[in-house]
Amino acid sequence: MEIIRIFADDLHALYAVKYENVSMDEVERLLNLWTDIEFLENFFEENKIDLSYYKIDVEEAVIETLNQAKEIRKMLQTNGLSNGFIALHNTEYSEKELSKQKYKKRWLRFYAIKIENNTFLITGGTIKLTQLMNERPHTQQELRKLEMCKDFLRENGVFDNDSFNDFLELAF
Repeated sequence: MEIIRIFADDLHALYAVKYENVSMDEVERLLNLWTDIEFLENFFEENKIDLSYYKIDVEEAVIETLNQAKEIRKMLQTNGLSNGFIALHNTEYSEKELSKQKYKKRWLRFYAIKIENNTFLITGGTIKLTQLMNERPHTQQELRKLEMCKDFLRENGVFDNDSFNDFLELAF
């Protein structure tokens, strides 16, 4: 597992995991998927029952996803994405060490570990059409990746920005 810096300045920092045997980090991989018309058509066809909740057809879902992905890419270029992360679980009200977070744009999701205020490590993401993550295999996989990355950070002594920066210095 490798950690790739997406951007970092005095106010915000966003990193992404690059898993072994994958050619790109999770942000790049997801944005490529979310702008791949063939992938989107297949995904929405396979998940038509879940898509029916939104009362749109596959073609409209593809167009909307392409537009959402374009907006996310724009936000990444202006370092604005890190302001939009919220707790993964709606019942989480207090700050937790290495808390699980989500960034959502309609049904597009980035999942991340919050290292500290405005520092996030994106572990993955998906198109989420159901209410609960444990309802579908592709969202269950994202939960597993979140947990795996959180465990990886803990095992490497990461619990805040300082320890994260120390880990990154040693890793490079």
